[in-house]
Amino acid sequence: MTIKKRKIILYSCIFVFLLVSALILFYSQGYSLDKNFSISQKGGVYVGIPLTDSEIFINNKKEKTSGILNKGLFMANLKTGEHSVLVAKDGYWPWAKNLEVSKGLVSEAKAVLIPENPEGNTLLKGKFSKIWASNPNDLLILKEETNNNPQLIFYIPEKDTFLTAESIFTKNLLTFNGNLSNITQEKDSIIFKSSKGNIKVDFNFSKETVSASYLTEPLQKISAYEKLDRKKDIKIWWNPIAGEVFADWINEEEKAPYYICSQEPCELPVKVFQSRLTIKNIEFFPGRKDVIIMAVGNGVYAIEIDGRSGRLAYPIYKGKEPTFELLSGEKNIYVLDDGSLIKISLEK
Repeated sequence: MTIKKRKIILYSCIFVFLLVSALILFYSQGYSLDKNFSISQKGGVYVGIPLTDSEIFINNKKEKTSGILNKGLFMANLKTGEHSVLVAKDGYWPWAKNLEVSKGLVSEAKAVLIPENPEGNTLLKGKFSKIWASNPNDLLILKEETNNNPQLIFYIPEKDTFLTAESIFTKNLLTFNGNLSNITQEKDSIIFKSSKGNIKVDFNFSKETVSASYLTEPLQKISAYEKLDRKKDIKIWWNPIAGEVFADWINEEEKAPYYICSQEPCELPVKVFQSRLTIKNIEFFPGRKDVIIMAVGNGVYAIEIDGRSGRLAYPIYKGKEPTFELLSGEKNIYVLDDGSLIKISLEK
């Protein structure tokens, strides 16, 4: 082969490479040719799916069934404007949202799938009136109303085991009137303020006992009506009487995600919910930043923070006056209602 032919082949390969690269860049930016060979710029949609075997519909057309390795759906080359998305799975409430597609951009969303009939079982029955979670210790703390002398009960759901007071002195400190406040969680202990003063409770899991002592130093004031996600990017807070719930993006170094601000300019905080009923507790849904769990009125619900085309709310439990707690690393919710502690799975 002559040098001239080699140069021709080399230049041809370079030309093809540059042409293909340009076409890929052209397509990735949302540009395409229509049937009339006119250039138009379109957009796309990405939908994250939390569970396998979920059917995904775009504009009422089934596009995919999610699998173990690929739970999301990306669709490019969509016309600008509003597109409907539906995700459905047997035994779960369907999730639907209308997403606005803009030129050269991808609209992102993540489906919320909640069981229609969650599996649950009663762990305890008694005169329990309050519940707290000690996440570092996988422990639930219950306030039990016994002979007009409320006391704290420490329960490990995984082992179905109670920790008992190691002395009469400890038992007396754990018996009090009123509510707890300024609750601080530590590994193998908790600190709180009660009617008897500032108290520290140490856990001995090998002996399955607790010991309590007075603290003389003042405690840090902690609001019972606000929560941070694990990375401390998002804060949710609420007014239990007014029934208002807000979400705020507090990471000043990064832009607020789509489920907090879907449009510019971004107006924070975002009002997520309002009700005339008293709100008892709110937590982030396990493994999610864009969904919260809320106890209000006679029920416990999951509700989206993402307000595009309305926020969907899903019932998890309905009873009398429930409240709840979560333990980290679990897909369960522990509901306290009418003196009973109920464990409910958030997945089938």
